[in-house]
Amino acid sequence: MNPKKMVKISNTIGLIAVLALLYWFITSAAAEIFGLSIIQTVTQTFSSNISGIFTVLLGVLIVNVMFNFSRIADKISGDAGAAGKKTGIGIIVFICTLPLLIGGLFLGNSLSVKKAEKELITSADGMVRTYRAEIEQMSNYTFSRNWVANTASLLSLMTRLGHNDIAVIVEDEINESTVYLTFDELSGPNDRNEYERMDFVKRYSPEEREYFKKVFGDDHIEKYFASNKGAYQLFVPYENDDKKIILFFTDKKRI
Repeated sequence: MNPKKMVKISNTIGLIAVLALLYWFITSAAAEIFGLSIIQTVTQTFSSNISGIFTVLLGVLIVNVMFNFSRIADKISGDAGAAGKKTGIGIIVFICTLPLLIGGLFLGNSLSVKKAEKELITSADGMVRTYRAEIEQMSNYTFSRNWVANTASLLSLMTRLGHNDIAVIVEDEINESTVYLTFDELSGPNDRNEYERMDFVKRYSPEEREYFKKVFGDDHIEKYFASNKGAYQLFVPYENDDKKIILFFTDKKRI
């Protein structure tokens, strides 16, 4: 194989590797900036192969240097002009593909989130129908050791037999300030004789806290779905004998 052909092949391999890096950087930046969840797994997998791509680039560079030395004397203006023209066309094509790439990411992310929301709602509705008696027990909230232990036991059963992690959110007060307490399967008995409300105060976003306020204060009964970097959460209000709780379903452990 002559040096010119070897240089052409190495250039092609190098270009593919560089484009792969550029596309990965752009998609990763878009996922981070706009919170797109569809490519989280893809970018994580691709990241593990970055060192291999850099190795390929280094090898291509060495091959290019070696064979270009042998071609310097034979380089003519026509080759340079043709190469420059091809490079210009390649840059234009690359720039034109960026809007398509970003648009495809947003479309794919939207479809992925809609699918996840539908599946999570279907799963949650099924759990509410199946475990209505257990949920009614949990809705009879009193901050006591027995209620916490019993709720943790029921949630442990529901989590193991279902497809999602489940928690219960209730409204309470600490020092005359309204707080929202979260109980999950890990909220069971501990070495202490008494629980403290602060043990169950979790961090929620302003939007989630506003939703809690509507549910407990304004008789809001709509479900609330949220997506955050590949983690999907669903809040489901439940009322029994004027006592309200919120069932929290998620496909990732967050609480």
